[in-house]
Amino acid sequence: MQDDTYPSLDKVINNIGYCGLICTFCHRASECTGCSTEGNTCERRLSASGCFQYECCKEKGIRGCWECEIAPCDKDMFSPGHDLRLRAFIRFAKEHGIEKLAECVLINQKNGILYGYKKDYDNLASEEAVIAMLLKATLA
Repeated sequence: MQDDTYPSLDKVINNIGYCGLICTFCHRASECTGCSTEGNTCERRLSASGCFQYECCKEKGIRGCWECEIAPCDKDMFSPGHDLRLRAFIRFAKEHGIEKLAECVLINQKNGILYGYKKDYDNLASEEAVIAMLLKATLA
């Protein structure tokens, strides 16, 4: 019997944005299918200034910043003071793989560690604290 309360791991993997956002758990997921899809309604990507991470990944022909040698850079979504969660997610994906990132976020979600705007991964003191929170899933 399948549990429809949570998305499948494949859906989470396939809906990770170029910058490492987990689009599946975005507060706008009911209206947007992710920045790499035709059903994208991402405010940043569609804004007048666009999304640096999206444009850069498309130009380099990579699936996301985790495949970039220099990521996380200090531009746009990775700029200092913006969102250290994304920098940590990219570091984690570079070391452990995008599949493991998705698995950890999904397991943590099921265990009450919530992903999303102003949820558990936000406002932590460091990238290391975010990575430690991701790793809690491997201990569960």
